[in-house]
Amino acid sequence: MGCATEHMFCFSCNLRRLVRAAFILSLLPLLAACGGGASDTALPFPPAGPDSAPDPMSFGPFPVGAITLEMEDPSREDPETGGPRSFKLEIWYPAVQGTRDLSPWTYETWTDASEEYLGEDYQKLVDAALPGMQSEAVRDADMDTAHAPYPLVLFSHGSYGIRWQSVFYTVHLASHGYVVAAPDHKGNTVWELLRDGYDEGTTMVSSQQRLFDIDFVLDELKERNADHADFLFGAIDEDNIAASGHSFGGWTAFTAACNNPHILASVSQSPILGLAEIYGCVLAEYPVPAMVMGGTLDNTVPFKDQYCDYRAVTAPEMYLYQIEGGGHYTFSDICDLDLAALAKDFDFGPAEEALQDGCSQTENVPWHEAHKSINHYSTAFLNLHLRASPGCVDYLVEFSAAPFDAVTFHAGTVPDWPAGGCPAGK
Repeated sequence: MGCATEHMFCFSCNLRRLVRAAFILSLLPLLAACGGGASDTALPFPPAGPDSAPDPMSFGPFPVGAITLEMEDPSREDPETGGPRSFKLEIWYPAVQGTRDLSPWTYETWTDASEEYLGEDYQKLVDAALPGMQSEAVRDADMDTAHAPYPLVLFSHGSYGIRWQSVFYTVHLASHGYVVAAPDHKGNTVWELLRDGYDEGTTMVSSQQRLFDIDFVLDELKERNADHADFLFGAIDEDNIAASGHSFGGWTAFTAACNNPHILASVSQSPILGLAEIYGCVLAEYPVPAMVMGGTLDNTVPFKDQYCDYRAVTAPEMYLYQIEGGGHYTFSDICDLDLAALAKDFDFGPAEEALQDGCSQTENVPWHEAHKSINHYSTAFLNLHLRASPGCVDYLVEFSAAPFDAVTFHAGTVPDWPAGGCPAGK
């Protein structure tokens, strides 16, 4: 073979190799999209488990997706419409790794509100131009099914709150490998506060409906978990379920665990625990591990009440988190939403003052800093009990460095209240 011929032959071989390599490279995105690549299944680090205990304060190994479902319970009547009780349910869940490249979702009051429901008050809400609540979740992202099923956390919002009032917390939990489901407790949401003003009478009505909401949502999610055609098919570990909530929602979560045997742990933030006894919850015989979280400057539910109620609880395992300078809404994103700015246009009554509880730039601990330690202890507790991660015990202790320098953390029982003592029996 002559030199010219040999060079031409080698050039042709190399060209074929280049074409073949380019063809294979062109198939990689398609293979990944069909599940053939590792990019959407390989995690940056393992989630909590028997052999893993990742830092509970850092964002978890999963990006997070969010969906909104319209729920309808035919067993209960909506007193306004005469039809079935209906409400929205927000779900946050572990998403595929490619979700990190997508734009996160911002929750806006005016887009979530119903113009038909609010009537003339809807335009006042739009004109108020409240800041949006930025989350780290991506709307309608693909779920990571490769690492399912995931433990379920049922989250309950506060009185006159909204299902997405605590995205700092619900999204964080989802990033650590949880499905988190939060219903709007219709009749006791921000929409009724805007439309009808503050009405103390709705509280007792809502207390019963809230517990029914939790039971209904759990049953509905189990049905969807078994439905091959549903987005949630196979996503939920039905053997590992917890309840959590803020304020009235903290009471809801705590009480639900007394009444629903499927709930294996509870995390209650700024709760009124004593009222749980109304629905048969015996504090001295609380059935599941519990964490209670409160702020020392809470003016809505005074911390002394929370502390003394905690003293009355006897549970298989229990923890009390207290943060110096924390207010009622330190345990939510309500301060970012700035609902207090609506006071000039809406009749909030006694709720007006409460909407600023924990939001002071000078008197309260900075709420974004507080969120870090709230996430740390809550996630470690749930990882221990729902993800079977014994290494997480090491996180359930008191630390002195920031952001823990304002936190006192108690494991088990606590001494009597130092200034005056707790009521008899607590």
